[in-house]
Amino acid sequence: MKIARRAVAAAVLLCVLLAGCAREDMAEEAAPSAAAAVAKIAQPGIGGSGLRDDPVLYAAYDPTDVVCFYITVLYGSAADGTDHTFEEVNAYRYVEEMPEEGKVLANAIFQVGDESGPLPGEVGYWATGPNATINARGRSSTEAAQKSYRISLFDSAGLWRGQRAIALNKHPYDPTRLRNMLYFELLQDVPGMVSLRTQFVHVYIRDATDPEAPEGFADYGLFTQVELPNGRYLRNHGLSRNGDLYKANFCEMFRYPDNLKPADDPDYDAAKFAEILEPKSDGDHRKLLRMLDAVNDFSIPIEEVVARHFDLDNLTSYLAFNLLMGNPDSSSQNYFLYSPVNSETWYYICWDGDGSLSYGESELLGRDWTEDEWRLGISNYWGVALFNRLLRVKAYRDALDEKVEALRSVVSPERIEALVSRYREVVDEYAHRMPDEIGLEVSFEDLEAIYETLPGDADRAYQFYRESLLEPMPFYMSEVYAGEEGLELYWDAAYDFDGELVRYDVQVARDWTFDEGGIVWQSLGQSLASAALPRPEPGEYYWRVVAENKSGRRQGAFDVVWSASGGHAGMRRFVVRPDGTVVNDS
Repeated sequence: MKIARRAVAAAVLLCVLLAGCAREDMAEEAAPSAAAAVAKIAQPGIGGSGLRDDPVLYAAYDPTDVVCFYITVLYGSAADGTDHTFEEVNAYRYVEEMPEEGKVLANAIFQVGDESGPLPGEVGYWATGPNATINARGRSSTEAAQKSYRISLFDSAGLWRGQRAIALNKHPYDPTRLRNMLYFELLQDVPGMVSLRTQFVHVYIRDATDPEAPEGFADYGLFTQVELPNGRYLRNHGLSRNGDLYKANFCEMFRYPDNLKPADDPDYDAAKFAEILEPKSDGDHRKLLRMLDAVNDFSIPIEEVVARHFDLDNLTSYLAFNLLMGNPDSSSQNYFLYSPVNSETWYYICWDGDGSLSYGESELLGRDWTEDEWRLGISNYWGVALFNRLLRVKAYRDALDEKVEALRSVVSPERIEALVSRYREVVDEYAHRMPDEIGLEVSFEDLEAIYETLPGDADRAYQFYRESLLEPMPFYMSEVYAGEEGLELYWDAAYDFDGELVRYDVQVARDWTFDEGGIVWQSLGQSLASAALPRPEPGEYYWRVVAENKSGRRQGAFDVVWSASGGHAGMRRFVVRPDGTVVNDS
């Protein structure tokens, strides 16, 4: 028996040893060689990751499902600057010459609901005291009878859709009241950009600061709520929460050394800084100033500037989208500059598109601003230092052209028509009743005509872009100087993308119409960007320069003269005094 057990044990041991050898052989056979490492996706640097929006944000809500806001305006405290009536809030006017003039705030109870009233589970339902402040917002829109508002929720109030600052836009100068929503919904499909969430909102306001006001909530009509780019916006869209963020109030990407200084500079003035770029994040501004220094340093090739400080996909998308949307007010303002933490790269973020696709409307209503022909197409951006340098490089123009063609499927008349039709299911209901009816300022017949022309304006914008590439670029005229023999005129040379020879027609006239009988001197077809003329008699004069390339394409100057008749493009005004000295109109 012992011999048998030993035999069995030996057999088992032999099997184990053989199995172990087999496993080792199999392992050696299955083991990958050192050269067969797994494939891994290369991680881009922080400056090369680009802008990527979060589509889930837009899928969560239908912007045409009207939300109701109930706002009770309360008289607050002088300690926090909310001791104002609602009448005083509405009396606020933005004054460009007085940037230190602060917003006029009042306390408010902010509640969210539907047409029946505030709803349980929504912001402010249980509020009996102030949970927010309210102020009139905007710049030119503060002059309108119907105001736009900003609601700033207290920390204790919580958030509405991840937002604490809530902008309510009335769009008083857009009779359709839907262009801004159209602009940002189309922008969601533009690569290299982030958009802003928008929502139609029916606003009710109760003025508790006026003891004579009727009890209950007054109907203030339809507004568009639009996301405000701030730190919370950055976080909601998956961007760098503590990144640098600036709102352009008037910035053509020059250096502006008198305004833009580091925060620790003894001469730093926050109000003067904000005249150009309004900081929306904390920082010492040095990263921003490094970028602007590089943009305006012509010893640094623009290719190096773009590679270090910008994202080409973002730049071309910003230009192409606004070109196709016919949005002229997007060169020096209505954009944000954003840069992530630990990155030197800056990105454009769009802001305010309610002036888009309005060619047909301007012509119909006699507000045709196309006298400033440089506003049509790429020449609208020629006055911006960054884009001026960028567009001189053919490779960058080709990249822009490729993006324009790609985005034509996004900004197409067919898609615009479909979206406008969907928005009108909401907008028409409010436009045809008070209080929005009285603020419309156009007839319903004209409004229908505007809706008819709006989709086709996308094709017109594209044609304006294509035509502008064939024209000389606009330029600036200098002041008139009194010389020993007469007057001296100077202007910048006009740039031509195709390198064609450019000549200039120069005229001096008694008035801005330049009627033939009023022209006192002219030089046509000259090649020099300067002229001299005998000193005219004392009086007021206007002068203009028109550039023409070999192909016969013409372009005027950036300069504008204002008179009682409005703005007159492409000219300047000066006065010759009896003693022969010259005073130039600033």
